[in-house]
Amino acid sequence: MQCSRWTSALLLGAALCLTDAAARGHDVATPAADERSAMDWLRAIQTAAMHADYTGTITYQRGDEIRSSHIVHYFDGTAPRERVLMLDGRPREFIRQGDEVHCLYPKVRRLVIEHAAAHASFPALGHFDVSHVLEHYVLTTGELERVAGIDCRVLRLASRDSLRYGYRLWVEPKSGLLLKVQVVGPADAVIEQIAFSDVRIGEPINMVELKPSWSTAGWDVVQHASHKIELIRQGWSVTAPEGFQVVTEVERSLSGDAKRAALQAVYSDGLATISVFIEPGAAPADPGPLQQRGPFSAFMRQLGDARITAVGEVPPETTRSIADSVRFVASH
Repeated sequence: MQCSRWTSALLLGAALCLTDAAARGHDVATPAADERSAMDWLRAIQTAAMHADYTGTITYQRGDEIRSSHIVHYFDGTAPRERVLMLDGRPREFIRQGDEVHCLYPKVRRLVIEHAAAHASFPALGHFDVSHVLEHYVLTTGELERVAGIDCRVLRLASRDSLRYGYRLWVEPKSGLLLKVQVVGPADAVIEQIAFSDVRIGEPINMVELKPSWSTAGWDVVQHASHKIELIRQGWSVTAPEGFQVVTEVERSLSGDAKRAALQAVYSDGLATISVFIEPGAAPADPGPLQQRGPFSAFMRQLGDARITAVGEVPPETTRSIADSVRFVASH
């Protein structure tokens, strides 16, 4: 989880749902783990990511880069509450309550406040409409393998085309919590992976664990405001790659400065996400080469007096295609 001006969009997603009873182990009418269909497995993952209570250490690996964070997640019956403390690099922490995220940077004594409808960072999986996901991915069930000392069912989501990557998932069968995910490219090459190295599921959460590590009294406070828009009413048209549907369209400030704003549209196929930023009046920029880090690719181009930036957790050509599709169609 992070609050940078461009990559924060990659963490926006649709809320993943589970009844409170299911998260806490009460009797519910759900299939036994061994009897789950593809849709049942995806719904179970939706389930636990948002409404289960869990704490643990998450390790992220991409190439020779390894990062760790500590997460505390609690569902109060209405909205999720979450605290994520980064354990590597410069100190920083993220506190979420419902749709508000506080990003704490103690070295510079800065608090950045953002609003997001929901999140899709691990162990959430993506913007879910289960039937829509299975139109573009094929799910197969594998054997049991241990993650963080816990037996998990291994699932594979293979892409039906070259527009998106595939995934391997390790799911704790009883709770449905996703404990490990790998993003895989051609020839099953692992592009990145993220996993719990230790985790406690369903145990009582001490509310002290959800409080910030530092007092923010006297810190600089930056509000990244946003409000919903319709791109077409702003005169802009975007053609998403096949299978990707618009999730949200907003106008947001870039650095807490209301004079520096960008239009942002987020598209998802249910798992992968692409964000398109349109920044009218930006300084001219030459089209840059496609950039790629792990599963994320980015492309920038200039269109009239507007800078177009696309960032996605998809193959580079998919990101470029959506950036190239942006058109100014009319004034409204």
